Amino acid sequence: MKGAVKTLKTLFFLSICITSGAHAAIFMCKDASGRTLTADRLIPECADRAVREYGNNGAKKRDIAAPLTADQKREKQQQDDQKKVEQLAAEEQKKADRALTARYRSEDDITAARKRDTTVVSDQIAQQKKALSSADQEWKDTQAAVTAQKKKGVVPAGMQYKLDRAEQSVRALTTRVNESEVELAQVHAKYDATLQRFREIATASTR
Repeated sequence: MKGAVKTLKTLFFLSICITSGAHAAIFMCKDASGRTLTADRLIPECADRAVREYGNNGAKKRDIAAPLTADQKREKQQQDDQKKVEQLAAEEQKKADRALTARYRSEDDITAARKRDTTVVSDQIAQQKKALSSADQEWKDTQAAVTAQKKKGVVPAGMQYKLDRAEQSVRALTTRVNESEVELAQVHAKYDATLQRFREIATASTR
C-alpha cells in the first residue's frame, strides 16, 4: 500500500511538471533507504547512485549510471589498457602482414629465400667442421707426443704450450659449430613461421 502511495505521489509530481512545463528536466532516483526522490536538478542524496532523467513531456531521456567504485575504476583501467595493447598488437600484425606479402608473392619465393639463407649457414658449418677436424687431429697428435715425452722425462715447455693451444682451438671451434647449428635451426624456424603466416593470409583473403 505504501509503495502504491509513493508511486502515485511520484506520478502526481511528474504530471504537475509536465502540465506546467516549468522544468526542462526531471531527475528521479532511490536513496540509500529505498525512497524515491525527484527534483528538477541532480539530487545530492543520490550522488553515488543511479539516476533517471525525464523530459518535461514525461518521456525518459536517459539513465545516469552510478559512479564507479575504486575497485571498478581499477578494473576498467586494466580493461582499457588491455584493449590498447591488443589494438597495438593488431596494428603491428597488419604492418607485418603487408610487409610479408610485399616481399613474397608465392610460397615458391619463400622456399627460394629459405634455401639461399640456409645455404650460407650450412656452408659455414661445413667449413667450421673441417677446421675442427684438423684441430682435433693436431690435438691428438700433440697429446701422443707429450705422452711419449713424459716417458722419457720432462715435457718441454714449448710442447706443453702447443698441446694447450690445440685443446683451446678444438674447444673454440666446437663452440662455433654448435652456435652455427643453432643459427641454422633458427633460420628454418623463421621460414616455417613465415610460410605458415603466408598461408593464413592467403586463406583469409579467399573467404
